[in-house]
Amino acid sequence: MQVPIFTVDAFTNRPFSGNPAAVCLLENDLDEDLHQKIATEMNLSETAFIRKLHPEDDFTKSSCFGLRWFTPANEVPLCGHATLASAAVLFHVQKNTNSVLTFVTLSGELKARQVEDHIVLDLPLYITYPQVIFLCVLYLFHQAAVGDMIVQDLRYSPDTKKLLVRLSDAYDRCLI
Repeated sequence: MQVPIFTVDAFTNRPFSGNPAAVCLLENDLDEDLHQKIATEMNLSETAFIRKLHPEDDFTKSSCFGLRWFTPANEVPLCGHATLASAAVLFHVQKNTNSVLTFVTLSGELKARQVEDHIVLDLPLYITYPQVIFLCVLYLFHQAAVGDMIVQDLRYSPDTKKLLVRLSDAYDRCLI
């Protein structure tokens, strides 16, 4: 069995920059462990697997696909840059004729649409809640995570079980 694999640099229009992801186009389902083996071999932060939902689907004409993401160590429920890379492969390499693609994922349905020469993603919105943590715990967390940077907001999402740290707006992104 041959599996086409593309390496895509997301968030850039220059080679060897941006955020790379591998994208695999699956004509048929793979054995579960093969996803992980391929992702481990690719050794990128994420490898995306696009699969046809029905045998008659076509990468150039269909508008809805299954999508899974694997790190070299495990499957993850969501990856933005690998979703962007997947849409780019379908729109630009496979020349998919649809203006909107739907990906069925562990995080629900995600949409990717082509707008002029850009791809716009509709990712899930998870509710977060402000966190009030004892000062000593906050200090230890702060030093371990961001050092001397100012934390503007600290929130928790029970849906994703993630703690979100918003740094001060005064920081220039390239200095972080």
